[in-house]
Amino acid sequence: MLGILLIAFSTFVFGFSNVLAKFLTTAYPIGEALVVRSGFALLLILPFIKPADLAALARGNPWLHLLRVALSSIEIACFYIAVAQLQLADVSTFYLAAPILLTAISALALGEQVGPARWGATLLGFAGVLIALRPSSAAFSAPALIGLLGSLLYAIFLAVTRRLRGAPNLILVALQLAGLMICGLVSLPFAWTPPSMSGLGLMMVVGAIGVIGYFCVNRALQLAPASVVAPFQYLSIIWSIALGYIAFDDVPGLATLIGAGLIIVAGGFILLLEQRENR
Repeated sequence: MLGILLIAFSTFVFGFSNVLAKFLTTAYPIGEALVVRSGFALLLILPFIKPADLAALARGNPWLHLLRVALSSIEIACFYIAVAQLQLADVSTFYLAAPILLTAISALALGEQVGPARWGATLLGFAGVLIALRPSSAAFSAPALIGLLGSLLYAIFLAVTRRLRGAPNLILVALQLAGLMICGLVSLPFAWTPPSMSGLGLMMVVGAIGVIGYFCVNRALQLAPASVVAPFQYLSIIWSIALGYIAFDDVPGLATLIGAGLIIVAGGFILLLEQRENR
C-alpha cells in the first residue's frame, strides 16, 4: 500500500514539475534545462551519499545500473524527438502504454503473479487514457515508432529498477540524474541561451522537485511489485487535467472527463484488490 501511495504521489510531483518545465521550454533549449536542473539536483543529494552506498554499488551489478541509466537517457531522447514531430497527446498516449508493457514484463521477466483482475484494471486504465487524450491520425505515422520505442524503453527501465530494488535509493537517483545531465551536455554546443536569474532559479526548482519524484518512483518499486504500481501511473492524466486548468486555464472536454473517470475506477479497483490480498 505504501508503494501504491508513493507512485500515486510521484504522478502529482511530476505533473507539477511539467507545468514549471512548460514555462522553461518556451525560453530555453531543453538540453540546457536538463543540465541545470539535473546538475543542481545532484548537488543536493551528493552530500548524503555514504561510502557504504558506493560499496553497495560496487558489490551489486554495476552493468545493470549502467543499463538502467542508458535506458533512461535514450527514452528521454525518444520522447523529445517524438514530441517535436507529433502532438503531445499522441506521444503521451504512447508513454502511457508503459504500464501495460511493464505488467507484461513483470510477469515474464520478474516472475510476478499477474491475475486476470489486475490485467483487466490495467487495460481499463489504458482505455481511459485513449478516450481522454484522443490521439490523432498522426499517431499512426512513421515518427510514432520513436514514441513507441521510448514507451518500451521506459517500461524496461522501470522493470530494471524493480530488479535493483536492493540498491540504495540515493545511488539509483544519482545515477539517473547523471545520465540526464550527460544527455543535456551533449546538446549544449548546438543550443544555448544565457539564462536570467529567474530562469536559472526556476530550473533549480524543477530539479529539486524532480528529486522527490525520482525517490518516490524508485522507493515504490522497492516496496511493491511492478505489476501492482504500474496502473497508478495513469493518474498522471488526472493531474494534467487539474494542473492544466489551474495554470493555463485549459478546460477539459467531456471525453477527457470520461477517460479520467475510467482511470479512477481502474485505480480504485487495484486498491481494493490489494487491500483484500493484504487481509
